[in-house]
Amino acid sequence: KGTLFVLLMNHILACIWYGIGNSLPQGGQSWVLKAGWDEEEDLGYRYLTSLHWSLTQFTPAGMEVVPTNSLERIYAVFVLVFAFIVFSSFLSNITASVNELRQLSLKHDKNMALLRKYLRFNRISSNLGLRIVKYVEYRESTKKQEVRHA
Repeated sequence: KGTLFVLLMNHILACIWYGIGNSLPQGGQSWVLKAGWDEEEDLGYRYLTSLHWSLTQFTPAGMEVVPTNSLERIYAVFVLVFAFIVFSSFLSNITASVNELRQLSLKHDKNMALLRKYLRFNRISSNLGLRIVKYVEYRESTKKQEVRHA
């Protein structure tokens, strides 16, 4: 879901970037003019160059296409701020997911420790206690598999 959102946003940002660079009045400088494309240049290549520029705004990578006028520079700064917010959001979601997995693991370990303590406190034989622990671990693993398949 998140990847599709980023790809769609990069498509939109790339189209706007190309539109800004292609719509300057005669005599003005733009990144499209600086690239030196003539009218026969493949539109697909132009789009991919714009998309490449857009994608590099979300990463530390750079490329040879840079803003050459104030409007392009303003748009580039806007895109960088937007990319920073999106990247921060993804990083936050990943961190929250990792913390949630850690909490689940800690809860499982705590419950297993409580079970072992209960078995020792009630003087359950080690053979029966081992069978109970193994069964609980088996049920936990089958529950995880059921969740994965659902």
